[in-house]
Amino acid sequence: MSCSTRLGVGPLARDPKPVADAIRAVPKPPAHFGPSARAEWKRIMPVLVKRRVLSPADLHAAERFCEAASDIADAREAIAQQGGYIENRLGETKRHPAFTTLREATANSKMWASELGLTPKSRNKAGATEDGDDGNDNPLAVN
Repeated sequence: MSCSTRLGVGPLARDPKPVADAIRAVPKPPAHFGPSARAEWKRIMPVLVKRRVLSPADLHAAERFCEAASDIADAREAIAQQGGYIENRLGETKRHPAFTTLREATANSKMWASELGLTPKSRNKAGATEDGDDGNDNPLAVN
């Protein structure tokens, strides 16, 4: 393998090969998904199916990504409704525990997004950036 191919330049970087058993139709979201996870599934799955990079064995990664996105939304909502600080049972003011959930879910989301090729860096590394890609399919973007 040449140095230019390893660096993301050259024929391998421009022509990612789809997986042999790629999913060709967007599957329904898992039944246990809540509204946030379901919305994320409907947003990312068409992108992954179009790229032909997702096999049936990879569906768990997409599910975990959507669940992390849902956890992020839930944590943000809890903080927005209850405030950044709350009183504990002793009457002390403490940072809202949802910040821990937000931090962990964001880390999980980032990891799964990278595994799925849903970040600009991971797409470029895999050579999956399409000509004319405007980057609007970033799953970590706040809508």
